[in-house]
Amino acid sequence: MSTEINLTPAGREKLRDQLTDYCAKQFDLELEQFDAEFFIDFIIEKLGPAFYNAGIDEAIRTHFAWSERIQEEMDLKKIL
Repeated sequence: MSTEINLTPAGREKLRDQLTDYCAKQFDLELEQFDAEFFIDFIIEKLGPAFYNAGIDEAIRTHFAWSERIQEEMDLKKIL
């Protein structure tokens, strides 16, 4: 299983635009397109795996909780 994070060109463009807007509004910093692309690559490489793993962990916890609930419902119906 690969955890490499790939974005579509449209997705990268949207993130780039959001990043440049955020930096301009929050820090009064004008990022050039090239700088924003490098920053996005950094975020994907360094932070992406942590967010990916957190999402997987949450999905596993949610699946486990629902599985337990279904099992409890099935056990209750057996008793009745």
